[in-house]
Amino acid sequence: MITLAEAKLHLRLITSLDEAESYTVEDTLIQTLIDAAYRHAEERTRQVFQQGTRTLVLDGFPVGDEAIALPWTPVESVDSVDYIDPGGTSQSLDANALRLDARSLYPTLSPQWGSEWPATIDEPESVTLTATVGPDATPPDVRAALLLMIGHLYENREAVVLGTIATDVPLGVEMLLAPHDIHAVG
Repeated sequence: MITLAEAKLHLRLITSLDEAESYTVEDTLIQTLIDAAYRHAEERTRQVFQQGTRTLVLDGFPVGDEAIALPWTPVESVDSVDYIDPGGTSQSLDANALRLDARSLYPTLSPQWGSEWPATIDEPESVTLTATVGPDATPPDVRAALLLMIGHLYENREAVVLGTIATDVPLGVEMLLAPHDIHAVG
């Protein structure tokens, strides 16, 4: 993850990481730009680059042992799967009863071999799955793209600039993010 101090250094607001604590005037703005850059990169590529916890709520488990397609890439771990059984009681699945396949671009979660998903109450939002997603560290090329975006957003704070000629930087953000694209089909 790009830290506030690293962003300040990239923006040339400080000359060393040691100075980061002394320059706090624009911390809120810079953190907003960091968050916006990560969000743009994640939406653009359909991958998660900022490790964190995400929640998926389902209206029930799939039939039998059918896999649940997880909407995040990559998935580091499934932290909990809670559901409401047909009697209306909240239950939790043991992690040992689950099989996470995180190898593919679209990770899946299934019950262990030879078992099936438990029955749930016939109501919406009866299953809640919590997972840790995203890599331990932002890939170097994505990191470079994020810093370019942060710099651009910092220098261009308005939606429209009059009286200037602007061009995209060759080998910029789009080129750096392109290898990480997951293309949608259908």
